[in-house]
Amino acid sequence: MKRAELKDIYFNIYMTYTNSYTTLEDIGYKYDISKQRVWQIIRYCKLGGGNYYKGLEAYNKAHKEIKDNLKDEGSKVINKAMREWLESNGVRLIKTKNG
Repeated sequence: MKRAELKDIYFNIYMTYTNSYTTLEDIGYKYDISKQRVWQIIRYCKLGGGNYYKGLEAYNKAHKEIKDNLKDEGSKVINKAMREWLESNGVRLIKTKNG
């Protein structure tokens, strides 16, 4: 599938999730993708204001900056910083055992 086609599909997934009570599982079933993939698409679309690829770019840029700044701190600190960055950008997170 071409990027433009995927961009439209991702936007439709995002809008379905945003404007209805459809579950991630139901959306995944409709598009033949996993619930996890649906959540990833929604998360990146939210970061990109509805544009999956802009959101992915913003995520990757933030991850690189955080990783470069905290390279000596270890993966747990980097993951925590990324979770905080996502939360500060309005992305709802799944709670972990540690909080």
